Amino acid sequence: MSAARDKWNARYLSKGDRPPTAPSFLQKHIGSLKSGSVLDIAAGDGAASLLLAREGFAVTALDISENGLERLATFAEEQGNQVAIQVCDLEQPGALSGLGQFDNAVITLYKPAPAFWSELVEHIVPGGLVLLTTFNVEHHVQTGFSKRFCLEPGELEGVHPALELIEYSSTANDGNWMDHYLFRRR
Repeated sequence: MSAARDKWNARYLSKGDRPPTAPSFLQKHIGSLKSGSVLDIAAGDGAASLLLAREGFAVTALDISENGLERLATFAEEQGNQVAIQVCDLEQPGALSGLGQFDNAVITLYKPAPAFWSELVEHIVPGGLVLLTTFNVEHHVQTGFSKRFCLEPGELEGVHPALELIEYSSTANDGNWMDHYLFRRR
């Protein structure tokens, strides 16, 4: 088992019994997403997946942590929703292999490696949306959170030629400094 998987499994084991809350940027833009399917990347215990399933999307959730995904499955069942889950290491080449195509992708509190974007684009239908919200470098400055997991200002503006940037913003909220992106697949 990888060190990253061990770390996240331990973190989810120590969490309480309450489901997580979806990030505000996703809540604000859920109506912008195309109806249909959503790939929730680095889903954890389901902050985005649970909201998306409640709103009628067909959700596939990916994460490295079996414990996080087990929590997600439990919360979804308690809420009367279904979420397809799959354990995968997103840092490995071909992590999305065999998943098919999706109308949307959502990435929350995760900074994908540069090589990941080319693989992701192949799994989003033309006109589909990619929403990302995660920590920015100011979060590192203010909290000491690892800079490796934080975005530089505008870092993803030209992340892939097949992704048209629709919106980019930065916010500071409750001790979190975040960058938000919304892309459309060309």
